[in-house]
Amino acid sequence: MLFLFFGSLSKAQETIVTYVAKNGGRTAHKDSAAYTSILRIVPNEEGLYELNDYYPNGDLKRHGWVKTLDPLRLRFEGLVETYYDNGSLETSVRYAENQRVDTAEKYYRNGVLKEREAYLKRPQEQLNIPRPDASKRLVYYADSIGNVQVQDGNGEAEIVYNKIDIERGHYVDGLRQGRWEGTFRKAKYRFEEWYESGLVTKGITTDSLEKQYAYEQRDIKPEYPGGTRNLAHFVAQNYRYPKEAVQAKVSGQLLITFVVDTTGIPTEFEILNDLGYGTAAVGIDAIKKAERWSPGYQRGIPARVKYTLPIRLNISSRPRQEPSSP
Repeated sequence: MLFLFFGSLSKAQETIVTYVAKNGGRTAHKDSAAYTSILRIVPNEEGLYELNDYYPNGDLKRHGWVKTLDPLRLRFEGLVETYYDNGSLETSVRYAENQRVDTAEKYYRNGVLKEREAYLKRPQEQLNIPRPDASKRLVYYADSIGNVQVQDGNGEAEIVYNKIDIERGHYVDGLRQGRWEGTFRKAKYRFEEWYESGLVTKGITTDSLEKQYAYEQRDIKPEYPGGTRNLAHFVAQNYRYPKEAVQAKVSGQLLITFVVDTTGIPTEFEILNDLGYGTAAVGIDAIKKAERWSPGYQRGIPARVKYTLPIRLNISSRPRQEPSSP
């Protein structure tokens, strides 16, 4: 598949402490948290706030800088580094306005450099084009023992996912080129696809029964009729405040996740930030009443895709929300 909230001020209101659950949501209990996130509320000279995340054993999980003090909407700026639970560096990424810039590096758990990507500045007229790889180039790739497969953007790579699936093919000037092959979904499917300057021109997936599926786009996201803005409008128009929430003058942001299944129906709802008084249940009911989505596809195969829907509640006005995919 392509978040409850708890925050507290501590140390004389110097930090905001949040306990993050395994699913990315928030919990009130440190013992049940996957990690603890701490934001310093005093900015540095550049107006940025320091972020430190810690594993349950106290080891550092992530360090970086953000532009806001909202734990639910972190906007990264500058260098952000993440660490494995064994203490070794996992990723090193630079951000500007919450977008990746310059270079990003990934490492294996044993400390060997895995890959280096370069991010190019996109022309203004292309910023709204839904092609996330348009400004990304693979500069370097190596296996876990340091054998270099791609250098200066050129070479033949064999990329392993989840220790099972493999994709192999050529990179030219940092982009996929020519014929690629491999497996996906735990080797349930195998594929062949052809690239021109990083774009798929055609592909064929074969399942375990040798049935073939042709495609011209590698990934197709689910689509709500009229777009996600239309879904936001529908939920706003159909959200009905519970009486208890009105009496309690509840305000804030709900976070609800759901999976758009292979038939286009939202399912597997999770409440990741609950404001109480039945507000989340009403939000889920509104989403269920909406129209069916067009399902997503991965290499020609129907795919389940998870979405997150923020719903802003304010008793003095209708709720506002903008759905997004993680």
